[in-house]
Amino acid sequence: MEPVNLLIVGCGMMGARHMRGLAELERAAPGTVRLLAVCDMREQAAAKVAAEAEELMGLKPKVFTDVEGALAAEPRLQAADVVTEPHSHDELVTSLLEAGLHVICEKPLALTVARGRRMVGASQRTGRILATAENNRRDPMYRLAKACIDHGVIGVPNFVLQVAIGLGNRIIATAWRHRLAAGGVLLDVCVHQAYILEYLLGPIQSVYAQAQLVQSERGGKQYDGEPVDVKVDAEDCFSAVLQFEGGTQGHWTSHIASMGETMFKRLVLGSEGTLNLPPDRSGMPLEVHRGGEMLTDDALLAELPDYHLNEIETRLFGERPASYSLEDPVTDRKLLAAEIYDFVAAIRNDRPPEVDGATGLRSVAIIYAILESALSHRSVTVEEVLNGSLHAYQDLVEMAKLA
Repeated sequence: MEPVNLLIVGCGMMGARHMRGLAELERAAPGTVRLLAVCDMREQAAAKVAAEAEELMGLKPKVFTDVEGALAAEPRLQAADVVTEPHSHDELVTSLLEAGLHVICEKPLALTVARGRRMVGASQRTGRILATAENNRRDPMYRLAKACIDHGVIGVPNFVLQVAIGLGNRIIATAWRHRLAAGGVLLDVCVHQAYILEYLLGPIQSVYAQAQLVQSERGGKQYDGEPVDVKVDAEDCFSAVLQFEGGTQGHWTSHIASMGETMFKRLVLGSEGTLNLPPDRSGMPLEVHRGGEMLTDDALLAELPDYHLNEIETRLFGERPASYSLEDPVTDRKLLAAEIYDFVAAIRNDRPPEVDGATGLRSVAIIYAILESALSHRSVTVEEVLNGSLHAYQDLVEMAKLA
């Protein structure tokens, strides 16, 4: 089968990482994707990614500074990987879908729910696939956690505790992540946790939350080493009570501003035991506590004799890993390879991707439900944010300026 011809749009930190994910995919499943072109307004950034792509994959993609030029010069393009800042996603993705390309778009899918709805609508209207690049749910430890829950290893879930505390007053990779006009750090970082919570436990129905801005000034070095200071105008801390459609309750705290201790906890409580999940991408083993016993590693796998990863994830991580030990860049490449492979398989087999546009939109809506709840001082359903009837906080985002 011929490779799918791909365009990468956006050649910053994440664009370069996606290219390395393509190289990892080429090693695991040769001939899946052909990177024909890369595009960035900054020609030097695009050229740098193209040069590294040639070094890793043996084929140098053409370099463009605008999407229109890439589409005109490369009629063989079939798909695009959009890896730009969130405020540009809706316009870029919609134009690419309307040009006939299938699109995978980095998370968060859109700056606001209204923008995301336009993207999903464009996918439905054109009949082209829209996937959301959410790679953490493909972590083998979360695949194993999902199998534990689905096969009743801890009985019926009734509560989840999600806590993530840390990062102090430094910037996270890029200064724009901390600005309201870009959605803020809670949208950018915590959207990962929204995907995982719904992946494991089903749809979140409602939230009741409080939020605050703790660190109004941040500094440090951006991903490219450039020193930067930023005046922060978006919240960096929230605490929320969750109600899932299936009856599970939960508590979710994210504090991206702790100047002291750090903490990560993701604990699912069930009718017969508890499931303790490790931090994202750590490769640390799961722990099941059930009665007086603790199951982990091979003992936990013995509870799931039919469990195994899918074909591509098996090639990348092994068939039944109970843990793994990899350097973070290697883990990153493998998870990105898995998500891109699924996107290509969806194109080839005319099926929805695992994380489609609608799923990506839900996770955006969950974060905004938390922020809308904090602003309105009331319980908020995810549905009223999804359907557009509640958008007061998002209006503030739309009115804010990056400069």
